[in-house]
Amino acid sequence: MNKKIAVMLCTDPKWGGEHQYALTLMKCLEKSDGNVEFAAICCNQYWRKWCREHKVKILDMSWPSFTENEQERHIKYPAFSRIYTMYMTEFGKRFRRERIDAVLCTTQGVFIPNINTKVIVPVHDLMHRYEGRFPEVKKEYKERELFFSSKARYAWCVLVDSQTGKRQFIESYSNYMRRDLPHVISLPYVIPSYVMEGEEEFIDTPLRYVFYPAQFWQHKNHMNLIKAIDLLVKDIPDIHLILVGSEKNYRKKIEQYISEHGLTDYITIKGFVSNGNMIYLYRHAVGLIMPSYFGPTNIPPLEAMALGCPTAVSNKYAMHEQVGDAGLLFDPDSPEEIAECVRKLWTDGNLRQEMIKKGERQIKRWTIESFIRKFQRIMKEI
Repeated sequence: MNKKIAVMLCTDPKWGGEHQYALTLMKCLEKSDGNVEFAAICCNQYWRKWCREHKVKILDMSWPSFTENEQERHIKYPAFSRIYTMYMTEFGKRFRRERIDAVLCTTQGVFIPNINTKVIVPVHDLMHRYEGRFPEVKKEYKERELFFSSKARYAWCVLVDSQTGKRQFIESYSNYMRRDLPHVISLPYVIPSYVMEGEEEFIDTPLRYVFYPAQFWQHKNHMNLIKAIDLLVKDIPDIHLILVGSEKNYRKKIEQYISEHGLTDYITIKGFVSNGNMIYLYRHAVGLIMPSYFGPTNIPPLEAMALGCPTAVSNKYAMHEQVGDAGLLFDPDSPEEIAECVRKLWTDGNLRQEMIKKGERQIKRWTIESFIRKFQRIMKEI
């Protein structure tokens, strides 16, 4: 008999890396053997359209939502959580009628009640604990704690991006974990399919530029990168930085700083761009400069290395493991160190070529094929 897996889908293309990760998981399921049947719980129009195009069954149901007090009660009382969720909610009634054997959540931003079945869920970062000074996670501290505590309490498997991510999850939530559950498994990010399968789409740029794709959150650290560019303009008069990403809580301050410091000729903000534009920007850039404070790892360095773009990243968490000797590392608190990495990429053609070759070797560790093989092993254990 086929096993039935419900997939919870709620990301959006403007979410950036988390959305690309969800697409990668769906690619894994599409390649599953014939013993697995999967159906989708879609939370938005994007995924409903995607499922129709890929002939994936859509379940006419919504993931259960709870108030903060209710979430605390579900975490504290497992028996109550199971009985209430499975027998007193429309979700639970439909869940039982559908005879679902397991659930795959494709995003970390969801509360997991006790649904009395095996749940697989990713945890991309615990930066509200490790970088809690940033308002975008500080204001969501309690919400994130409840979400991640519920995963430690009721998930069967938690997917993390690195050994650093595994250590952080266990040290943060071991008091909620049950003996050997959940399994905390390192399943590192891989190159998104759009990079390998898509085609570049022209976007107007200067002849030479460095590139940073990131939503405009404060933790993405655009400000120190801009200060680094400011340090270089006297010595490198044609220096140019291109920023792309969805508007978030820090874009207006960034634009104000650029204007007040006379940097409008050296920095261009493109906003949210298409996948084809992203491929073009990587391929034609002098280099990717990624000063983010968050980790443990990130997807853009993989995209850059796959598209022949030299990479310089912050030395936080597991970033050095991700880029290996193919990337330059810098202290994200130091505009001077960032500037020196930009200078090296801008002026040293031999270094860039060497980094491109090393990047080609490095990304062989993070292929979609290896991701699928490991994910399928997890599925077989279910």
